[in-house]
Amino acid sequence: MNPSLIPRSARYRLAQELSQSVQKVGHLLAHALLPQDCVLCGLPSGETPVCAACTCDFPRLAALQCTRCALPLATNALGASMTCPDCAHHTPAFDAATAVWSYGFPIDTLIRDFKYGHHLYLGGFFGQHLAQILQQQWHENPDLSPPDLILPMPLHPHRLKTRGFNQAAEITRHVAKYLGLAWRSDALRRLQDTAPQAGLRREERWANLRGAFACPESLNGAHVLLIDDVLTTGASLSACAEVLRHAGSRRIDVAVLARTPEPGHA
Repeated sequence: MNPSLIPRSARYRLAQELSQSVQKVGHLLAHALLPQDCVLCGLPSGETPVCAACTCDFPRLAALQCTRCALPLATNALGASMTCPDCAHHTPAFDAATAVWSYGFPIDTLIRDFKYGHHLYLGGFFGQHLAQILQQQWHENPDLSPPDLILPMPLHPHRLKTRGFNQAAEITRHVAKYLGLAWRSDALRRLQDTAPQAGLRREERWANLRGAFACPESLNGAHVLLIDDVLTTGASLSACAEVLRHAGSRRIDVAVLARTPEPGHA
């Protein structure tokens, strides 16, 4: 097509978009290839965006967690049971959950920057730490094993177009690369652009997701690992797991960067 036939306003808009894309690529390359300063403290951090000292200060999960959803638990809250009251009342469709950190400062800020601020250079950092936690679990527990397939929590096409990327897919890509495992971004789909879950009560979150996901192919007994950024009530991940179960998955594990604590508890 002759460029002179394109309206001037459209050419200007395209030029702006191209310039922004070039800037983003340059920003990502700089973070990936050059020595960096820690995004939190400003001290040299080598090849990682967050230095080791700041990473060690990230909020940790309690040693005692719900065996189903990884909710941090008080030592004497459950007696002999290791399942939280929420999972006992409304058991998630996934088998077990793993989280790296507790959702608090500064990891909450980094995840928001990654998700909404297009700080994609954090994807490798997040993916490596999640992969290391998973690898450690598989090594320490002989009953656990690596999955056959890793899937990210899907975004609706409209939201994907608006945001420009799927943060869960970015994390998944790095996790799969680090572990040498297969992953796909198209096996699980979001059919409904549901209202944001933030601000909804627990039961409203579960009702909001009925029929929101689909898996159009058979998983034929596969062990699936489903990855997202944050686990709050587990409603979205459970809705995905139900679909994967109907598609033939024999086991569905969940892995997230951060687990929110029980309301009212730090």
